Amino acid sequence: MATSARLIHGQAPAQTPSGAPGIQMMDPRRDTGQTVAPVFEGWEPNPDGTVSMYFGYMNRNWKEELDIPIGPNNSFDPAPIDRGQPTHFLPRRGKQIFAVVVPKAFKQTITWTLTIRGNTERIPASLKPEQQIDVSKDTQNGNTPPQVELFRTLEGTVGQPVTLTARVTDDGLPKMRTDRRAVNTLTDGRPDGATPNTPAALNVRWSKYRGPGTVTFGSRTTLVKDGVATTTAVFSEPGTYMVNVLADDGSMLLTSQGQNVPGFACCWTSAFVTVTVTK
Repeated sequence: MATSARLIHGQAPAQTPSGAPGIQMMDPRRDTGQTVAPVFEGWEPNPDGTVSMYFGYMNRNWKEELDIPIGPNNSFDPAPIDRGQPTHFLPRRGKQIFAVVVPKAFKQTITWTLTIRGNTERIPASLKPEQQIDVSKDTQNGNTPPQVELFRTLEGTVGQPVTLTARVTDDGLPKMRTDRRAVNTLTDGRPDGATPNTPAALNVRWSKYRGPGTVTFGSRTTLVKDGVATTTAVFSEPGTYMVNVLADDGSMLLTSQGQNVPGFACCWTSAFVTVTVTK
């Protein structure tokens, strides 16, 4: 078992691509046919002296999921072009999805470029003081992100369910709340058994992050029960896949689908499991 790195509690406003003003909420609602923009969320110093630079994205589609393989259309500059970014993009806002770790004295600007449907967008990222964020605690209420343990590597067969299990512990904050906005912002991501009137609760959301084929989950969002969340995944093609395991203590429901509310964006944890699939 291995413990994942924690993502992300943001204080500073995210930086969006140049040449794409108003991308997040100004576009008319369209289910398909749209593009995706990279987002730089901010950076935070780590206890070991390194620095984590956090990134996300905005898929302008409300329903269509996009795939952009690592290469000229999905790359970082300067090299290496692969810095752990996703190749699969869920609809709407993917907030603080991954981190690029750099040395403390890092002086360069790194740029993430995404191209799809003839549209190219780039986001430069550097260690500007005003873009420092705090990922470890919500200073308003002391809330901290959940801790996640999972098997980092699994094997499976095309067309056969693979069981995915995450062990999740949390500090019990925020207290179970009945703010209906937190649940009503969900679409197909609502936890099993939840209704629009249930309070936000500790849950895990499962999604494809990388891989050659389609991944079908038994449930894309599951509540944590007795410290465990479980689902199944069926893979359509052989190859190596990465599955994103996002543990949320209920806070992220308030920013679901990019519908951000004022204040902090804590507390959730993003971890990954690699699945090797054969015929």
